[in-house]
Amino acid sequence: MSPFTINTFFPTGDPSGFRISTVPTQPIMAFYIPREAIKAVVGERKELKWNGVYTLFNELGDGIRRTAYIGEAEDVGHRLLQHNVPGEDWWDFGVAFVWNNADQQLSKADIKYLEHMMYQQAVTSDTMDLQNGNTPHESFVSEARTFDLQVVFENIDLLLRSFGLPLFYQAPNDNRVRLLYFTGRESDATAVYTSEGMTVRKGSRLSPLSPSKTFGDGSRLAGLQKKGIIQNDIFTKDYTFESPSGAGRIIYKASCNGWTMWHDQNGQTLADLYR
Repeated sequence: MSPFTINTFFPTGDPSGFRISTVPTQPIMAFYIPREAIKAVVGERKELKWNGVYTLFNELGDGIRRTAYIGEAEDVGHRLLQHNVPGEDWWDFGVAFVWNNADQQLSKADIKYLEHMMYQQAVTSDTMDLQNGNTPHESFVSEARTFDLQVVFENIDLLLRSFGLPLFYQAPNDNRVRLLYFTGRESDATAVYTSEGMTVRKGSRLSPLSPSKTFGDGSRLAGLQKKGIIQNDIFTKDYTFESPSGAGRIIYKASCNGWTMWHDQNGQTLADLYR
């Protein structure tokens, strides 16, 4: 990846609240809006009356897995308000994306195409559960326009990841990536460590032993088993944990320091490699 700059403006002065982020060389604006501020922000920001796409998210809660929703609207602010009802109490904040030039707006076909692209990539990455009930329709756009919209999507992905929301992230999967290993308590797991967290590989095996008395993640393990991510002590798909120790505890079925227990093929620990 090449170096880049993101400019973020906090209109309320609250660093954890409403913010507007842009990549200076790109035309997309991202509006990060806590749910409690939705009405005020939509009422004040004229840009949210434009065409756009948006995402809704819940807080991590029990830490098992975040839920997301992907949508589009010709008046994105109005659509956000439609989601802000008691019947949709699952989400806690939204991120809306609009073109930053009032005279050169995205078309309806553009935003439908982007919505479909975002949904398909979120399904492929499988980093979050999707709240969408139906697969968004892929609109027709010219071949040349698909390349323009791919650049828009890449910037949406970049801005979301800058907020700590890797909805479209896929862990590297080639021989150039440094694989890490975990073998404590007769387990056999591999993973990749990136800025997004610790991605445990499909086929990794948990310890076959009973959980130790120091194991405090029983509810999280049960949640992963219920979702089918772990079956018979085997990961059925790649899964990204927020930290090396979070991944290690599930595999180890005991408390552990992931920085010292994950190691590469030469025996160097994660701490040796990255700290």
